[in-house]
Amino acid sequence: MKLITLPFLLILAAAPAFATNPRPAVAAAPHSIAALAGEVDRADAQSQSIAIGARLRTIDDAGLRSRLAAIPEIQAELDDALASLEPRLQSADARLAGLGVPPGPGQPSEDPEIAQERQTILRFRRSVDTEVKQAKLVGIEVKQLQDYLTTRRRDLFNERLWQRDSSPLDYRFWGQTAAAMPQDITRAAGLTAGRRTSPQTSSTATWSRWLAVLLLAAALLVPSRTFLIRWARSRAERSSSPTRLRRAALALWIAGVAACTALLACLILRNALEDDAFSDIVLGAVAPAFTRALVFASLFAGLGRALLSPRAPAWRLAPLADDLVDRAKRYPPLVGAIVALGAFLLETATALQFSEQTSAAIRCFTNLADVAVITAALSAVTRGELEGSHGTDAVPAETRRVSRLPWALAMIGAWMSIAVTFGATLLGYNAFGGLIIREMIWVATVLALLFLLVNFVDEIFPALLSPHSRVGRMLRSSLSLPPASFAQAGVLLSGFARIALLLFGWTAMLAPFGPGAEGMFGRLTSSAFVFQFGQVEISPGTILIGFLVFLVGLAATRGVRRWLEARYLPTTSMDIGAQTALGAGISYLGAIVAITVASAYLGLSLDKITLLASALSVGIGFGLQSIISNFVSGLILLAERPIRIGDWIAIGDLEGDVRKISVRATEIEMRDRSKLIVPNSDLISKTVRNVTHGSAPGRLKIVLNVNDTADPALVRDLIGARLVDHADIIADPAPNVFLTDVRDGGLEFTALAYVASAREAYRIKSELLFQIVPDLRKNGIALASSTPVVNVGLADRTIEPGDAARGPAATS
Repeated sequence: MKLITLPFLLILAAAPAFATNPRPAVAAAPHSIAALAGEVDRADAQSQSIAIGARLRTIDDAGLRSRLAAIPEIQAELDDALASLEPRLQSADARLAGLGVPPGPGQPSEDPEIAQERQTILRFRRSVDTEVKQAKLVGIEVKQLQDYLTTRRRDLFNERLWQRDSSPLDYRFWGQTAAAMPQDITRAAGLTAGRRTSPQTSSTATWSRWLAVLLLAAALLVPSRTFLIRWARSRAERSSSPTRLRRAALALWIAGVAACTALLACLILRNALEDDAFSDIVLGAVAPAFTRALVFASLFAGLGRALLSPRAPAWRLAPLADDLVDRAKRYPPLVGAIVALGAFLLETATALQFSEQTSAAIRCFTNLADVAVITAALSAVTRGELEGSHGTDAVPAETRRVSRLPWALAMIGAWMSIAVTFGATLLGYNAFGGLIIREMIWVATVLALLFLLVNFVDEIFPALLSPHSRVGRMLRSSLSLPPASFAQAGVLLSGFARIALLLFGWTAMLAPFGPGAEGMFGRLTSSAFVFQFGQVEISPGTILIGFLVFLVGLAATRGVRRWLEARYLPTTSMDIGAQTALGAGISYLGAIVAITVASAYLGLSLDKITLLASALSVGIGFGLQSIISNFVSGLILLAERPIRIGDWIAIGDLEGDVRKISVRATEIEMRDRSKLIVPNSDLISKTVRNVTHGSAPGRLKIVLNVNDTADPALVRDLIGARLVDHADIIADPAPNVFLTDVRDGGLEFTALAYVASAREAYRIKSELLFQIVPDLRKNGIALASSTPVVNVGLADRTIEPGDAARGPAATS
């Protein structure tokens, strides 16, 4: 009610003002328009200042980055001005339309008050329209300036990336470095020694304060971090068993504590530097570089400790063997420290304006140091993997179940990165080599963090929405949904969170390239050697990246299908056949999308693909007819589902269980565990008996021949009682016993009954026979045996030895 009555109260309060001044908007317009015009002018002046500084030849990447960071604020100011100006322009147009068209020549003149009103509105509209056009023009200039700054950063990145220095194998390189380094150190000392203001405290107090600051920072880095990690681990070990959720939470806690304590220590040091009034270079460049280096080193070491967990193997989240962990546990802190130190030296050299020769030497030294420590770590891990592959008994079962392909690809990529970095450094491409090695370390860091986060979100949402959890019980009581819905919601939320994390990880992995990523990849796709395929020109780099796009699409499709089959579909009510059909459909759809995206990247439009398909149609029609027929038949099987995974089918004299429906053929498992591969077209075009289609019940048939002296009613009652008493015989249709024949001195009874599944018919029939046969014998009813028929007087009858003496007369 308050929100509804507030506008009416404002209107009543403003009524006297409207009564005394019938045109308040026009009267207030000059001041408000002038203020908005001032905002537009300020934005224009700021953009002109940025443009003048951006076109200087001496500007570096940091200057361009700071100017790019100022542009969003200018754009926001222009958007605010336009948001205020455009409604006023529309209001003026509406008021002019309300006044009507002014009288033309020869027509009676309009009222003077209306004419004056029209002129006032026209002047107001012209002023507003001028500012709107000015704001839009400045906005276009700001957008062009942003594009120019981005292009300039990309050009600087490429120029610095592909710059070649002297080779470290040349003795003159180190001689020139030794000659230039003293001058750089002297200039750096002069830049950092000066203070902005003179401190008023005494030297003794300053040293005491700095000693306290350093002790506090050291306490955060070592004792506090160790205490927090041990406290969390002790609580986790006392609480319950190491489930996957608790292991992921503990690993994230370890990595987070390592990074946060380092960041807090750096903030304390930075505050001390500001209080002591150090120079702007120290505060603006050296201190942030030191903070980034220390936080990264701590985070890398914390991730290694969280993943390896050398002191608590039961809480280890990564599936790694103990021998491999023992070999690798010392390297994460060492690698993080060496890489962070190299990055700090490079940023400090740029901030302190070292000479090009000294900067090249620092880049070369850091590259070689990174290569050395990472090579040692990879060698230890590789030896552990090779030894673990021979002694598989020592490897945990969980480790053996994990696919080794990602691990093998990661190792190959790491060794290739080291080789490229080492070769580029020896050839003098220090910047390119440093980018490769730092990108490899950064990708490893992002992947390790993603591994922890993905495992955490995979478990936290299903645990929170579990029907047995507190949140699940509260939601279930308020929403009145079945427990299966909460399980599905938890899995879906974890899937969305996983996608968000993967997108964030991809963006983070490309972050070190900055604006030069497009230019760097552009060098791979530009080549003078071009394939001409009709009207399409394809370079080798384009083919390579298009193939990689296709592989990434297939890998993403496979990941989505595995997630669906392993995580989401088991929580639904879909049977195994429907789940398999949906998974196969996802695979086909993903393959089509991957092919389409790769073709679009290669420049193959739809009309060109159609032309290519028409050129191959003849070959498909003759050579690939059966393959296409089987493929289409497989799609029909997956769509109509006359045969599903797990069905028991019979093709002629062969029968078995359907285990897999692929693109070309269907795999059927026979009773002897052999596999029958049937083309999909045979399952569509030929007669197939599906025994278990639609959960059809199974029928069992028992045929018994008893002696003709038995009471038929008694035999019927004995067999019927066993059929009714058996727990697996269903009541509808009801079991029946029939007297089907009387011959050869015996009575033939046929018993028919139905069971829930045809797969159980043989077992239940055997159980019934084990019960019926003793019942018959107990009641004196014997099973009938066949009576041999003796044919007399046949010429070819076998003569027994005892009858030979009597001759033919004796036998007649």
